[in-house]
Amino acid sequence: MSVLVVGASGAVGGAVVEGLLERGAEVRATSRSPERLALPASVPTFAADLDDPASFADALVNVDRVFLYADLAAPKPLLDTLAACRVQHVVLLSSSAVTLPGAAEDFNGGRFLRVERAVEESGLAYTLLRPGGFASNAARWSWSIKSDGAVPLPYPDAVQAPIHEQDIADVAVIALTSDTLIGRAPSLSGPERLTLREQIEIIGDVIGRPLSVTEQTEAESAAMLSRHVPEVWVHQIIKDWHEAVGATPPLSDEYTRITGKPSRTFRRWVEDHKGLFQGENSAGRVSGGGSTPD
Repeated sequence: MSVLVVGASGAVGGAVVEGLLERGAEVRATSRSPERLALPASVPTFAADLDDPASFADALVNVDRVFLYADLAAPKPLLDTLAACRVQHVVLLSSSAVTLPGAAEDFNGGRFLRVERAVEESGLAYTLLRPGGFASNAARWSWSIKSDGAVPLPYPDAVQAPIHEQDIADVAVIALTSDTLIGRAPSLSGPERLTLREQIEIIGDVIGRPLSVTEQTEAESAAMLSRHVPEVWVHQIIKDWHEAVGATPPLSDEYTRITGKPSRTFRRWVEDHKGLFQGENSAGRVSGGGSTPD
């Protein structure tokens, strides 16, 4: 079995490559900048761009299954290319945002729904992975934690159920190496509900340093976020935080049902990446849930 991982520079994509290698799968990877990939020498890498389906021609030779991020403005041309190359199964990293009321009209839910529908209509066998907010979104706080020991936020009591990227990768690897998840769309979450304030407290506890929250206005938060996050995401992030105050996001047991293991906690994610908050190099790839791998 040969598997192509598209976007292997991402936190999830990189972990998928590692998991596939552990299972003895033949793996290859694509990136817009493959020279930047830090992968084992046994993994062939190819330059390919999601906006240019023809650029995948070499990477798709004799490939059976594909792991794909839903970062596709026009998904049909690429899916047509996968079908023409006789790919058997696509595992799409989507989002639980598609399950929320009004998802089609929401910026975030709508973009994932568009790709999901294209995959469903492609004629390819598929699995749709629908994680909630990534624990790795906390990486955005690293600079203020290191410099000030405080995190500025407009809605620190927003509630999330943050998921470790390794949990998503574990489910993706099972989907890519068996037929058990074909046609399924598991929603995935972390095992606990935490406010942003509680997440910051956990980070402080793990790194052994007391941290605090500085409350901001929405305008102040937007100005700060726009320095680090694409402008299209600024309003969405603040909107999501606002709507999550007092919320009770669902906790999914799909990870445990699929893998037979307990899902990883937010504390575990911080322990795995605590160098981010201590001025050291992180042990592994980290990217937020709204980020785009190369």
